[in-house]
Amino acid sequence: MTRLTNLDELKQHVTLLANVEESEAPFISAYLNLENGQTGWREALESRARLLRRVLKGDDLADLEEALDKIEVWLTTELLPEAKGAAIFARGTFGGSFMLPMQFAAPLPNWIAVYPTPNIYHLIELKDTYERYLVMIATPNWVRILEVNLGAATVQAWSEHPPLRERVGSEWSETQYQLYRRDRGGRFLQEKIRVLEQLIHSDDHSHLILAGDPQITARIRHALPESIASKLVGVIPATCRDAQADIVTATLSVFVEQEEQESQSVAARLIEAIRTQGLAVAGAEGCVDKLQQGQGDTLVMLQEYYPDPGWFCAACKSMGTMPPATNICPHCGAEAVQPTDLREELVRLAGKWDCPVEVVESSDALAALGGVGCLLRSRLDLQNENPGAVQKPARAM
Repeated sequence: MTRLTNLDELKQHVTLLANVEESEAPFISAYLNLENGQTGWREALESRARLLRRVLKGDDLADLEEALDKIEVWLTTELLPEAKGAAIFARGTFGGSFMLPMQFAAPLPNWIAVYPTPNIYHLIELKDTYERYLVMIATPNWVRILEVNLGAATVQAWSEHPPLRERVGSEWSETQYQLYRRDRGGRFLQEKIRVLEQLIHSDDHSHLILAGDPQITARIRHALPESIASKLVGVIPATCRDAQADIVTATLSVFVEQEEQESQSVAARLIEAIRTQGLAVAGAEGCVDKLQQGQGDTLVMLQEYYPDPGWFCAACKSMGTMPPATNICPHCGAEAVQPTDLREELVRLAGKWDCPVEVVESSDALAALGGVGCLLRSRLDLQNENPGAVQKPARAM
């Protein structure tokens, strides 16, 4: 059954795409914004397709048309009405048939590229920006606990107060009922906090947002154990009349802001490590070298990082940031040098080694270092994992 792609699936897809081998056939990476409906994404896709048809010939053009047909069929038959962004990766039969579509509750830009391998940067940015978090919505009548996964909310657990009002009258006085209700309400919230604690620890959620009646959310905050309170990143007011989708949308902006603050903290760690000659490198060339050796702990990249093309040697797998004047590799002498997209190479290498990527909206200090850097794994970690020399992986494109 067709459904929105969740975070765990996205992580698996990133690893798969990062390891797709290069072929002579064009590989299409299509990111589409679905917020304006079919008219919007169709115009973006057709406009780009017309341009690509002018630059591809022969088998490449035939493979392009085959891949575009696959994409068109999927878009017209599988899109969900709640999807705001889609990413489709396709290649025709000539280069080894491939088709991997995804759709998300979060929007994506309109961006369509033909390259020897999948372009995964926008997937990395999506994962870094949204990830997943828990929302507890509390009103006088009910409490709901939702997981927001890449912008989509799924009900994890929710309960309503029993209809206690029916017991007022012949059984209880109004005063007895109010005393019971206050005690029952406290126990009810404690039950929901226990459920919340189980969800946080079982699925390794690192962020929590409270929403709802201010008096009730204040009680919840006071009752949260430290292990959960430390994960609380925001509280927003809401009522039982507010639509769940609107509440989730309101929490998204809080979460994205928190994520950017955390990205800034990681960037600050990188800058400090560079200043103190710690475990970090700066610049594309240093990052490529360390990522190829599996030494990267976290790749840190400006959102507006657009480096000049680099180069790659198909013979010795060397890479560099300044393409040589000829196609002769400066390291091995083979006539096998070809241009490469450095930003894509960096995120692909990170994906191959399951190295986290932090995309930072703005940082003057990081910009001064070239817009990209990499925190490195400790020497002890590397020794424990592989006592021998760390080997460079073959460049899977």
